[in-house]
Amino acid sequence: MRRLFLLTIGLLFLSSPTHARSRSVADSCLHILNTNPKLSSLEKCDLLLTTIHNINYEDNFISLTNLLIKEAAKSGSNYHLFYGYYEQGQYHILNSGRTQEGLGLLFKCLEIAKSNRLTLEEGFALYVIGNAFLQLQNQSNAEKYLKDALYVFTHIPNKQYYANTSLELANLYLLQNRLDTALHLYQKAKTIFQTTDYTHALAYTQGNIGIIQVKQNLKDSASINLSKTITTLTNLQDYQALTPYYNYASQNELHSGNDSLALFYAQQAYHNASIINNPERKKEAYEQLMKVCAAMGDYQQAYDYQNKYLHLRDSLINMETVTQMANMRADFEIEQKEVEVQQMAASKKMMARIAAITVGSLVLVGILLLVVYRDAHRKKVLNKALLQKQEALRQSKKELEAAIGSKDRLFSIISHDLRGPVGTLGGLSNLLHELLNEGKVKEAGELNASITHTIRQIEFLLNNLLHWSIRQQDIYQPHIGRFDLLALTQNLIEVYEQTAQIKNISLALESPLSKLEVEADSNSWGIIIRNLINNALKFTHPGGFVVVRLSVKDQEVLLEVIDNGVGMNPGQLSSLFSISGAQPEWGTQNEKGQGLGLALIHQFVGLHKGRIAVSSEPQKGAHFKVSIPTRVCEQVTEPKSTVKAQTAKLSSWNE
Repeated sequence: MRRLFLLTIGLLFLSSPTHARSRSVADSCLHILNTNPKLSSLEKCDLLLTTIHNINYEDNFISLTNLLIKEAAKSGSNYHLFYGYYEQGQYHILNSGRTQEGLGLLFKCLEIAKSNRLTLEEGFALYVIGNAFLQLQNQSNAEKYLKDALYVFTHIPNKQYYANTSLELANLYLLQNRLDTALHLYQKAKTIFQTTDYTHALAYTQGNIGIIQVKQNLKDSASINLSKTITTLTNLQDYQALTPYYNYASQNELHSGNDSLALFYAQQAYHNASIINNPERKKEAYEQLMKVCAAMGDYQQAYDYQNKYLHLRDSLINMETVTQMANMRADFEIEQKEVEVQQMAASKKMMARIAAITVGSLVLVGILLLVVYRDAHRKKVLNKALLQKQEALRQSKKELEAAIGSKDRLFSIISHDLRGPVGTLGGLSNLLHELLNEGKVKEAGELNASITHTIRQIEFLLNNLLHWSIRQQDIYQPHIGRFDLLALTQNLIEVYEQTAQIKNISLALESPLSKLEVEADSNSWGIIIRNLINNALKFTHPGGFVVVRLSVKDQEVLLEVIDNGVGMNPGQLSSLFSISGAQPEWGTQNEKGQGLGLALIHQFVGLHKGRIAVSSEPQKGAHFKVSIPTRVCEQVTEPKSTVKAQTAKLSSWNE
C-alpha cells in the first residue's frame, strides 16, 4: 500500500510544475475555449494543457486529452502532443487499471520527446514507464527505465527530479535486498530533499535509510532515522505510511534489548493500522506484538496475538482468492468490451467507404447506423448489468468473510454442546430396542416420549447455537438482555436428566432463590452451564452425584458445579483451560471428548470479566466455581431445591 502511495506522489510530482490543482483555473480555461471561436490551435493547446493539469481524473479527462492531441497535431506542437499522450498514459496506469494500454501511450510520447530533444519530458516518460513496469512486477525493465530517467535528470537544473527518481530506484533496490546500492541512492536523495520543502519525501527517505540500518544491525543509527521519520509523519498525519515504520522501529528496539519501547512502537503500529482500517497492516502489527510479548516472557499475551495474526492471515488469503476471481471476471468483461469496440470501429470505417463509393449506399449506411445505435444501447444495458453483478460480487465477498469468521468457533461449540443429548438419545434408543424385544410396549411408549423430549432439546440447542453463531465476527460481542438465570439453569439441567438417569447419577439444582432475573448474555451463560454439567456427568461414576448451585454475592452471580467423580491431579489442573495443552479424555463410561469444553468456558468467563476456580483431588471429585459481575434486576429469596438424597453426602464431602 505504501509502495503505491509513493508511486502516485512521484507521478504527480513529475507531471506538473506545481503540486496544487485549482478547479477555478480549469473552469476559466474551459470558459475561454468555449466562448472564443477565434483561438488558434496553439492557443487552444495551451488552454487545454492548463485545464488538464488542474483537474482530477474525472469523466471528461480522456476527452480533453484526445482534444489536446488533435489540436497539437493541427498546430504541429510536439511539446503539446507529448503531454497529450503522457497524461492519457498516466490516466490508464493510475486510474483505469489498463497498465498495458498506458505503457503503449507512454512509449509513444517517449519517442516524441527523443525525436524533438525534449530532455525534461524524456525524463518524465522514462520515469513513469519504469514505475509502470514496477506495477507489472517486471523489475528488470523497471530498473532499466528508472536508471535511464536518472541519467537524463542529471542534466536538468532542478535537482528535485533527480532526487525523486533516486528515491524510487532505491525503493526498487530495497525490494530486491540490494541494501548498499539502495542506501547510496537514499543518501543522495536525502541531501537534495534537505534543501527543499518536500517534507514527505525527506521523511520517507530517512525512514527507508532506517529500515536498511535495521537490516544491517546498525541499531543506534536506525533508531535516530526511524524516530525522525515517525515524528515528521505524525505531524503530517500520514497514518498510511506510519505503520510500517513503527513496526521496523519496534524490531530495532527489540534487537537492542529495549523491550518496553519495542512494545510501545508495536502498539502504535496496531493503532495506526486500525485508524486506516488496513487488514494487511493489522496482520503485521499482530505479528510484531506476538514477538515482543514472547521476548518479554508474556506468553499468554503472545499466544493471543498469534491467534489474531493467524486468523487475520487466513481471512486475507480467502479475501485475496475472492478478489482474484473478481479481477479475472472483470478482465474477461473488459476484453469482451474491447472486442466489441473494435468491431464497432470496423463497421464505421466500412460505412464511410460505402458512402464514398455511391450515393445509393446511403440506405445501407442508414441501416448500419441503426445497427450501431442498437449495439450502443445494448452495451449500455450490458454495462448496467455488469455494475449490478459487481455489486452482488462485493456483497457475496462480505458474506463469505463473515461465514469464515464464525466457522471454526461454531464447529467447536456444536460438537461439545450436542455430545451429551446425542449420547442420551443413543442410550434411549438401545433401551427402546430391548423393551420392544421383550414385548414391553407400554414401557416402550413411555420411553419413546423421553426420546421425543430429548430430540426437542437437541433442536433447541441447535437453534440457539446457530442463532449465536450468526452474530459472530472476529470477536464475539455479547447480546445483553433480561432473563431468569435460575429458570435457564433448570431448563439446561432438564436437558441432561436423561443422561444422568442412564448413568444412575443424581443431578440436582440447589439455590436459596426461586427467581433470579439478570441483565446479561443468556447465550454465554448457557454455554458455561451446559459445558460444566456435561463435564461433571462425563467424569462421574454411576451411583454418584452432580449438584449445581446458584447464588448472588457482592454484585456477582456465583455458579458452582460439584461432583464426586474421578477428580484431577495437579498436572491436569495446571493445563485445564489451555487449548494447546488439551488432550482427548474418556469418561467413566467411555464417552468421547476432545478436551476443548473447559477452554471454551474459560474464554466466555474471561469475556465477561469473571473468574473461574477449580478444586479437585483424584477420586474425590471436582468443585468448579464461576463468578461473573452481573446486574441483578430481581431476586426472590425462597428456597427452591431439587437436591436428592446425595445432598447429605455432598455437604460432608465439600466440608
